[in-house]
Amino acid sequence: MNEIASEAGVSRANAYQRLARMRDEGVITGFTVRTDPHRLGLDVSALIIVSVDQRSWRELRDELRDLPGAQYVALTAGGFDFVLLVRVADVETLRDVVLERLQTMEGVRSTQTMFILDEYDRITR
Repeated sequence: MNEIASEAGVSRANAYQRLARMRDEGVITGFTVRTDPHRLGLDVSALIIVSVDQRSWRELRDELRDLPGAQYVALTAGGFDFVLLVRVADVETLRDVVLERLQTMEGVRSTQTMFILDEYDRITR
């Protein structure tokens, strides 16, 4: 809390009050733990874009959330319908996720996989 108060240029007591108010107002919805995927053995990360049949997006949204390694799933507008961030142990596991799980889902029309070579996370810099 001292660091937050210092960054905001307020007293520690004021920082506590502001934090409580932001939680009460729903600005802050929770707290989380950030992990290092490599230390967890998740050495392969990929962004996968998915095009689906328009009538099946609701059902597929729920299925995509349950894909092994799916860390983030977003419904999008534009040339594709979903973006997934998938983290897995190795390329073979990613292959299975894409070819055996994702592309066999009813309603999935196409996928495109982009390997993440390096990442910058603004929060943990």
